[in-house]
Amino acid sequence: MKMSDPVTGNGHAQAPDMLRHLGAYEPIQQDQEESFYGNRLIYICWDYHLMFCAPYCLPLPPTMPFGAMVRDVLPELYGDHPEFEQIDWHRTKWFNSKQRFYPDFGKSLEHHGLAHKSLIRFVTPALEGSRQQLSKNQQGF
Repeated sequence: MKMSDPVTGNGHAQAPDMLRHLGAYEPIQQDQEESFYGNRLIYICWDYHLMFCAPYCLPLPPTMPFGAMVRDVLPELYGDHPEFEQIDWHRTKWFNSKQRFYPDFGKSLEHHGLAHKSLIRFVTPALEGSRQQLSKNQQGF
């Protein structure tokens, strides 16, 4: 027996509405800046160096000098990469997400506009990482 849809009359029964809800759901954000004891989550990514598959995310104090991050934090993250010791920090290009900036190594992360969940990206000229071809069949990393 073929049932007709009472709305369209086309012979196909309309599926009953199975979606039920109890009301508005307001999710609680668990990673607010206030949850990190005065620190901010800062993502850090060394572009084109795929030995590291994704940006690191670290809770850093907003008052940390940019130079201290480069001197003390980055070696812990990227020091195992064979090109790390060759980085010329004065030629490095820095980005706050996609926006280029020129860091003052003595000024704080906050001074550079690095808010909670900012992404610091850096590009190291002459060190090509995954864009470097080591041999005919071998890519850099």
